[in-house]
Amino acid sequence: AEHPFLDLTKVAIRGWSYGGFLAALAVLRRPEVFHAAIAGAPVTDWRLYDTHYTERYLGHPGDQPGVYQANSLIDDAPNLRGELMIIHGLADDNVVAAHGLRLSSALLAAGRRHVMLPLSGVTHMTPQEQVAENLLLLQVDFLKRALHVS
Repeated sequence: AEHPFLDLTKVAIRGWSYGGFLAALAVLRRPEVFHAAIAGAPVTDWRLYDTHYTERYLGHPGDQPGVYQANSLIDDAPNLRGELMIIHGLADDNVVAAHGLRLSSALLAAGRRHVMLPLSGVTHMTPQEQVAENLLLLQVDFLKRALHVS
């Protein structure tokens, strides 16, 4: 009611890297709030990410398997009710492409429709201006379709 111009039936979230994790997490775990998400280079299973960084916050996976399981997106795949686009550079050496591919596989196994956009030769972010611009246009088109906006 504070912002009557907002349509809360058409809420989307977009993020990259950790923000991609948060975007996917939002649409998977809060489908009543988030209706579409774009997850760029998302961490989907913290056991696959840099141990120095991850163990600092989550502990050792051997000692804290429940913490790692609770923070993985893979088991949440059947919960997808909205629209999800996953974008991942196949040459990403920070969040390796296995993250996006594993989530996509889990979504397929659960029968959940989604868009998986693998970017050949792209690392964690594309340095190519034209590719970045076209990627943004694809994301806008995805959101328009997902949220039924003209």
